[in-house]
Amino acid sequence: MRNKLNSPEVAKRSKAIQEFVINTEEFQQAKVVGAYFAIGSEVMTELIIGRAKILNKKIALPRVEEDKIAFYELSLTNTLVKGKFGIMEPPPYKPMDKIDILVVPGIAFDKNGNRLGYGKGFYDRLLADKRTKFSIGLAYSFQLVESLPYDLYDKRLNAIASEDGIHYV
Repeated sequence: MRNKLNSPEVAKRSKAIQEFVINTEEFQQAKVVGAYFAIGSEVMTELIIGRAKILNKKIALPRVEEDKIAFYELSLTNTLVKGKFGIMEPPPYKPMDKIDILVVPGIAFDKNGNRLGYGKGFYDRLLADKRTKFSIGLAYSFQLVESLPYDLYDKRLNAIASEDGIHYV
């Protein structure tokens, strides 16, 4: 269903979702914001990244390294490169070991903070190592369902943001 959204609809819905995130206490207090560059019809993150820059927050973006993702600081001096899955990534210049708020993409989310990702477990492994204070999934309202199947290795998010607002878990 997400892939049926046209570009103006993705932009409109993404803007509303990002504004909810930007107005959270967690974002306002964060010193380091972990984000991603959206691909296809994923919820966009440019507004979150832009506001973090304006507020002089550090921005960390993911880079795929073998079977995990590592976050590196986005700075004015480094340019992004196309990574393993065709996603723009920062070069491995300055690793970010602690993230105050992490925005997470996904295919579906439930009201308990469970997430259906893309099947590689990258974000589950990242969340398992406890270096992220607060994690929030970005979803269109139709991606938020009552419950999803999960297992021992799946890590719950702290909140989900959609066009309807923030759902804290």
